[in-house]
Amino acid sequence: MWNILLVLTVIIKITTSIVIELPKGKIEGLTDTTRNGTTYHSFLALRYAQPPIGKLRFQPPIPVEPWIDVYDGRAEKFICYQVNQDSYKENEDCLFLNVFTSVDLNSSFTADRTVMVWIHGGGFISGAAYMIEGGVGPKFFMDKGIVLVSINYRLGPFGFMSTGDTVMPGNFGLKDQVLALKWVQENIAYFGGDPNKVTIFGQSAGSASVSYQLLSPLSKGLYRGAILESGSALSPWAYQRNETKITYMTAQMIDNSFTSQNSTDVLQFLQSVSAIDIDNASFVLAASFDKAATAQISKGFVYAPVIEVAHEEAFLTEKQWGLFESGHYNQVPIFIGMTNEESMLLMDSNMTETWNAYDDNPSIMVPYDLHITDLDIKKSIGLEIWNQFTDGEGFNNDFAKGIRYHSVHDFDKASIKQAELMSNHSDVYFYQFSYSGSMGYFSYRLAGCGNVSHAEEVNYFFSKWYSNDIPDNTDMSYFPEADQKVHFRIMALWTNFAKYLNPTPPLIDVELFQNVTWELVKPNEFKYLDIGKDLIMVAGYPKEEKYLFWDTLYKKYAVPPLDTF
Repeated sequence: MWNILLVLTVIIKITTSIVIELPKGKIEGLTDTTRNGTTYHSFLALRYAQPPIGKLRFQPPIPVEPWIDVYDGRAEKFICYQVNQDSYKENEDCLFLNVFTSVDLNSSFTADRTVMVWIHGGGFISGAAYMIEGGVGPKFFMDKGIVLVSINYRLGPFGFMSTGDTVMPGNFGLKDQVLALKWVQENIAYFGGDPNKVTIFGQSAGSASVSYQLLSPLSKGLYRGAILESGSALSPWAYQRNETKITYMTAQMIDNSFTSQNSTDVLQFLQSVSAIDIDNASFVLAASFDKAATAQISKGFVYAPVIEVAHEEAFLTEKQWGLFESGHYNQVPIFIGMTNEESMLLMDSNMTETWNAYDDNPSIMVPYDLHITDLDIKKSIGLEIWNQFTDGEGFNNDFAKGIRYHSVHDFDKASIKQAELMSNHSDVYFYQFSYSGSMGYFSYRLAGCGNVSHAEEVNYFFSKWYSNDIPDNTDMSYFPEADQKVHFRIMALWTNFAKYLNPTPPLIDVELFQNVTWELVKPNEFKYLDIGKDLIMVAGYPKEEKYLFWDTLYKKYAVPPLDTF
């Protein structure tokens, strides 16, 4: 009898649900409790747009229509098509978002909570906003009283192909993000969130997306602060210059008999074929660029944001660098940063062919965004880069040299440059995450390199399953005391910024922050917070010698107008 009662109690706890009413209809969610005892509600895979299928494929998203029945928000649904992997959950009908809140929605409440909207990474070709597929668990944020939103957006060819004109202008994934932010403005008060206290944040391509949202007039007024982690609209991988060519190549990969160069023809053709055909073609095409001379991480992802021709629904019509430099962007406070060795993730790859290619022909290391066409000048610049990162001795299959080169070129310099440009117009906080702990859940280390790879900091603020050995990272007993301190500091820094637009506000978390005040980046006075075992304010640039090398190189050689860095 007692066993039966125990089982029933567990079932009741797991399936506890709640129904609330939004302006367009009722939704049902789940109720759960964090390890610290905070009760919260989860509303999963809420539809914020109509399915982008049929004639809505390769078009701006359309807001969801009102519904009659109670919408089931108790389970996560489809993910957007992923270029580099297959999943039974892939579907074009993927424009969903999750909302988590610790506000007691069963009682009267005031909609005054700070809102944080997460934009996931994945190189614009993969990822999801979900707890399982994306690792976007809310429990740490629930303990901090944040209303958390995480959003799916179209990826790969579905989100970022373009014909370079108004027929199929591109940036559909970024426009999905805008519509999701509008949904937040219209609905978040029903979850206890204040629409005037929204901060957008993201990592990698999610961070670059946040950066693009800063640049777009479409998202003006939809948030009041932004957090950018390891990605920028200035990142070399976050921009596609040859979008029209890529689109026609994708169509021809599907059917080599398709030869039209007419925008309307290609749109009609791509709307007529199956999503699986487009997905398969995108995988083959993207893979064909994975060579040292055309490496997407250094030269631009095949499917990525573009500059659109001017039209009423355009997301972005001017180049990134100039907008940041001139102050023509949505001027809100930001904090932005990097890990101390982003490209440690290359340890997963066999890079021998790449290192040999760099040694044999350094000119392939010259970034596209310098806009150099003269082969002799390109050869000279390539040799400068090669000498700077190898001390004139070559890469010679030396992983440490190669990783240091890719960290600075692919990630660091763009984030630093964005912070530097924006500091003339906005409040900017910069950080470097340098703490190597088991909570970061990254096993590779290499002598001669920094010890924290791309995305490690994310594991300090999202609750998630790591492995059978660590099934719940909210159980602090799995981690040493130093990890726990870094976790609590990160949660305080991130959420303080969202709440107060200042990560270290006066008289708050003073002891936790070791009496350190995070100082702003100033024009001609760069400062950053090093988040290691201790918090340290540092004067100067992170990796200053290498950053100044690139900065000098661009000032000497780059042909304007500049776009990425």
